[in-house]
Amino acid sequence: MSVIADASLTRFGKREETLLDLACESAVPLVKKYSQDIDFIIVSNAYSGEYNDVSGLNNLISTRLSLDDVPSIRVDNTSGSGGSSIMVADSLIRSSSARNVLVIGAEKMTGFPTKRSTRIIASLLQPEERSSGMSLPSLGAFMARSYLSEFGAPREAIARVAVKNHHNGSLNPYAQFQSEISLEEVMNSKIIADPLRIYEYCPISDGAVSLLLVPDENAKSFSSSGAAITGTGYSSSTSSISSRKSITTLDCVKRSSEMALRYGKITNNDVDVAELHDMTSVLEIIESEDAGFFRKGEGWKAVMNGDTDIGGTVPINTSGGLNSKGHPIGASGVAQAAEIYQQLSGKAEKRQVQNAHYGFSLSMAGFGNSATAIVYEGLS
Repeated sequence: MSVIADASLTRFGKREETLLDLACESAVPLVKKYSQDIDFIIVSNAYSGEYNDVSGLNNLISTRLSLDDVPSIRVDNTSGSGGSSIMVADSLIRSSSARNVLVIGAEKMTGFPTKRSTRIIASLLQPEERSSGMSLPSLGAFMARSYLSEFGAPREAIARVAVKNHHNGSLNPYAQFQSEISLEEVMNSKIIADPLRIYEYCPISDGAVSLLLVPDENAKSFSSSGAAITGTGYSSSTSSISSRKSITTLDCVKRSSEMALRYGKITNNDVDVAELHDMTSVLEIIESEDAGFFRKGEGWKAVMNGDTDIGGTVPINTSGGLNSKGHPIGASGVAQAAEIYQQLSGKAEKRQVQNAHYGFSLSMAGFGNSATAIVYEGLS
């Protein structure tokens, strides 16, 4: 079993630094403390070539960190890169192939016109669907319309996810957006893809996060607190959206969540705090159902009742989520794990969930193309 023993984050947002600078900004504090112990580096990054004209990013980073002799790899699984990277790191430690793994998630995406970014990210879709004009924002709108119709949810419920997550982001010093927004502001903001509006989508972001993962038997020598990874689950679905049976169910989320909870030997009811992939606000609701926290078609009720607030029964996206914290794609899944680490270690400050012991994160690639779910237990 592996343990997240330490974490280091940059501020997310529109940053002037280069991709390499951002990656090292997050990693240097950990390298200064643990450089003699690190024996493997995993870099989570999806678009270094498309956005930055950079290849071999993992080797560039290891040289910048003066860790040339430490083996490294880059993991690219689009927006699921972070969860996949943590799964690989955990597997290396469990198999004794590595002892102490530095996971660095980094992405530099700003500086391009929005339409070009949309095209870059849409390249993960099937060519036939992409050529018809399909994009991830339009898929989010289609999912929202279908969910509202199928389950009779009020339009307000989806907007309230954004209100909640911007509140949580206002408490997170690393979040891109640190101001609260009202329901009225969400509902009156610019339409991106009807019925969803600009506040209900994640922003284009830059940023980086680094984690140190160590074997559980050595964790106490690194830190008196931490988050043990007790279960991981992973699953894929067809990347052809038109071939799916339902747009309001994400099969890979269901399967990966069931697997992670089973291996972690807990149930949904045991989870004290969760981070989900809210590229658009409706995704948080649907993932909360498919991960088993709420019955199908009732996730919107949980939002309206405040159950997913920081003080609720199942706090979700206490970090602000992708919606407010930001979505530098390769860093997002690593940031989810960092948030759970902070929550279970009692380091989340103003957004701290009381008595948090078990955590859960869901890192999703594309629009439900694949998912990695992770279950964590706090060390005391």
